[in-house]
Amino acid sequence: MARTRTDDQTHSLEQLRHWLPKGTRVFTILRAVSRSGMRREVSVVVFLAGDDCPIHPNHHVCQVLGLRRGKSDGVVLKGCGMDMGFHLVYELAHALYGDTDALTQEWL
Repeated sequence: MARTRTDDQTHSLEQLRHWLPKGTRVFTILRAVSRSGMRREVSVVVFLAGDDCPIHPNHHVCQVLGLRRGKSDGVVLKGCGMDMGFHLVYELAHALYGDTDALTQEWL
């Protein structure tokens, strides 16, 4: 069954495609790890061309990927045993472009 998008998800998808064209480097920051190590909160940071201040599109990322925001305004990810920043950007690239190599990730 095909999944339908809400108006908020469609808006977030369009906004992220505008901010993150193919080839964009997306920076991630680890904000928190649960005691069990099974949940992480990761913030997304993007530097727009010609702009000195970075943007933090965490709300839009959560909307597009169907995830929730954490206490530090980051994206809450469940799981362990892999690079969760890479995983977040991998999933975001797939959601935006259907191409998991469309964006690159780097930790701050």
